[in-house]
Amino acid sequence: MDRNATSARLRPARAEDAAAAVPLLLQALDVLALELAGVETLAAAAPTFAALFALPGNRYGCAQVQVLEVGGTVAGAILAYPGRDEAALARVTLDWLAAHAPGRALRHQRESRDDEFYLDALAVAAAFRGQGLAAALIEGACAHAARLGHARAGLLVDDAKPGVRALYQRLGFVEDGRCTLAGHHYAHMARALAAA
Repeated sequence: MDRNATSARLRPARAEDAAAAVPLLLQALDVLALELAGVETLAAAAPTFAALFALPGNRYGCAQVQVLEVGGTVAGAILAYPGRDEAALARVTLDWLAAHAPGRALRHQRESRDDEFYLDALAVAAAFRGQGLAAALIEGACAHAARLGHARAGLLVDDAKPGVRALYQRLGFVEDGRCTLAGHHYAHMARALAAA
């Protein structure tokens, strides 16, 4: 493991982390972010997701995000929450989007399961890749979930990203289902969490 991974610190995101965290989340959300924002590029989606990051009680709000700091710099971000909360968080998100983009037909597509802590999206900044920080983000989020009393973590991985899938497998995640979102095919993967 790289020295940066061992010295990294995972902490809850704050509103002032938006400039660093939102671009990372957009990278991870990719086509799903484009669909939600109704735009063609991630840069065009940034203002929408910056507003959502600041909006309390929604799926993409800073309360659902943890950031990984290395030397005081945000090197990565992970969006995660209890699966049982997904529908309520999504409702706030979709209501806000509907109010800001009248006429767009938006609906929630369920991703998580009620019995898991759902790792929705994660990314590491380009300057920090290859240092074990993605694994540190995942392990940190899983430890946080275990402290909250969750027995299982789950996530989706795009079939077009076999390298990402391999990382999840190395960290103990096993495929246990399939779904399609925004025209992309995903495997649902899960792992048991050790009691805190």
